Amino acid sequence: MKKYILFPTALFCGIVFFQSCKKEHETKYITLNETLKAGAVYSLDVSAYGDADDIASITKQAAHYAISQIDKQATDGKDIFHFSLDTKSQANETVVITLSEDHGGRSGGRCNHDEAVITVNFTVK
Repeated sequence: MKKYILFPTALFCGIVFFQSCKKEHETKYITLNETLKAGAVYSLDVSAYGDADDIASITKQAAHYAISQIDKQATDGKDIFHFSLDTKSQANETVVITLSEDHGGRSGGRCNHDEAVITVNFTVK
């Protein structure tokens, strides 16, 4: 009797799992063009572009910088990106930040996630 209940239940759970993996993966692309003075610190709240469970990381670093990092604020947990360049740059600098959902290692997170890719183009004067 248990065999007749176990198989349909397992089949149903498998169908539900695979149906949830068919949801479209959505990626938002944001481009920011910023101008700042040499030595000034640029700050950007990258949490505003994602969800509460997103992890922010720099996926393309600028070629030259004094500061280029993401810090998590202790008070509210927001991810803040900081950038600074000490001298005028002959070339523009670009940093790419990716916000991806954190599923804590659960297998369901691999098939259903959204992300945001933020490209920040800097002109330093």
